[in-house]
Amino acid sequence: MFDIPVMVVGDVMLDRHVHGYVRRISPEAPVPVVSLAGEVDTPGGAGNVAATLAALGARVTLAGLVGPDAEGERLRQALRTKGVTRLALHEGPGLETISKTRILSEGRQQLLRLDRDGDRAAFAEASGAMLDSLLPALGEVSAVVLADYEKGALTPPVIRAIVEECRRRNLPCVIDPKKAEFSVYSGATVVTPNLLEAERAAGRPLSGDDAVASAASTMRQALRLDAMLITRGPEGMTLSTPSGVVHIPAQVRDVADVTGAGDTVVSVLAACLGSGWELAEACRLANVAAGIAVSHPGTYVVHADELATAWRGLSPKVLSREAARRRLEQARRHGRKVVFTNGCFDILHAGHLASLEGSRRLGDLLVVGLNSDVSVRGLKGDSRPVIGQEDRARMLAGLACVDAVVIFDEPTPYELIRELEPDVLAKGGDYTVDQIAGADLVLARGGRVVTVPLVPGLSTTSILERSARFP
Repeated sequence: MFDIPVMVVGDVMLDRHVHGYVRRISPEAPVPVVSLAGEVDTPGGAGNVAATLAALGARVTLAGLVGPDAEGERLRQALRTKGVTRLALHEGPGLETISKTRILSEGRQQLLRLDRDGDRAAFAEASGAMLDSLLPALGEVSAVVLADYEKGALTPPVIRAIVEECRRRNLPCVIDPKKAEFSVYSGATVVTPNLLEAERAAGRPLSGDDAVASAASTMRQALRLDAMLITRGPEGMTLSTPSGVVHIPAQVRDVADVTGAGDTVVSVLAACLGSGWELAEACRLANVAAGIAVSHPGTYVVHADELATAWRGLSPKVLSREAARRRLEQARRHGRKVVFTNGCFDILHAGHLASLEGSRRLGDLLVVGLNSDVSVRGLKGDSRPVIGQEDRARMLAGLACVDAVVIFDEPTPYELIRELEPDVLAKGGDYTVDQIAGADLVLARGGRVVTVPLVPGLSTTSILERSARFP
């Protein structure tokens, strides 16, 4: 989607998620005993920004500070797994890799977080050497992101030097701020505080569109920015440019977790601006991407294919096969049970809903394989489907019990099931297990195949037959 070179500079960190099962309280202290089920390493901070840009198709260079320690090696491996292979991570004396370890129950409830923040003085001392190595490389990129988490890598001299060099080279410079005083960011292309950060910088509460718009414009002018973008959670975004102020409504989503939404916004903005997009349109795409990110638990990396689908107006639940595979792999790493069912769902009715809700109760996440228009015609004749595949997908994605929809062209979902590897395969009660496509694949992996009872007298065919009698 965005095949351009981008540099990300900032506070890199390792996010570790350790999950397990809680069945008892420790006899030693009133704390839960967690039986370890698994752990996942993901890039955090500036690393998550780099991972998102890589998922959008950008060629990312990540610059930051790490220690010569095991956490640093784990961070490098997590970055490579996410497609971030151009690493300009500087090691120096006294540095420790920043890490956050979260202990989670099987219900995804966070029980404890262990932070390793490192020595700020050591980071500040090493930041100059990092700057010397990356400044010449700015001539090889199309955009720069400064991901400031106020951990020590982005000192004021480092920020000023990068912003001024970007201005000299006419490079878009996007900044996610954490410092209380924004003057250090002056001259950047766009600064993207959230509402709380903007209120802290403005020195007053910002309630309502007018107050936010006024503060955004005042700060933009004072800081000599091309734009100020204030992200406001459920209230959307407010963009101030010399042309005026635009309020961008939030995407309507079931919010699962807002962690990493700011990273998503700056990543998409940098990719768009580096590709020559107009700023307002770039903000609208960033808004769509943030809506996708917050609809997933934990820090979620938005990929190009799902963003392109959502930009066309389809629900982010409608996924390509590759996007679905990635999402399910992530879900399984976090101990979630994946259920798969399939059908044509031509004229969605209460019988479909009952079957889908019954399927969803069999696990933690329900994926629906949807026969494409080509597939439906092959199965049911040229008069079907009555409703096109994108509209059928939208209807399914609108159901609370459905977590993902994947359209397939084959007569059966056998190959799709092979690719997605669900833990449970569910199908309507008019099938026996030996008639269900993909049952052998699921059973061979130790999964379950379940038939869900149908609602008597409800089917698309019967509905169409009844409607034909009453023209």
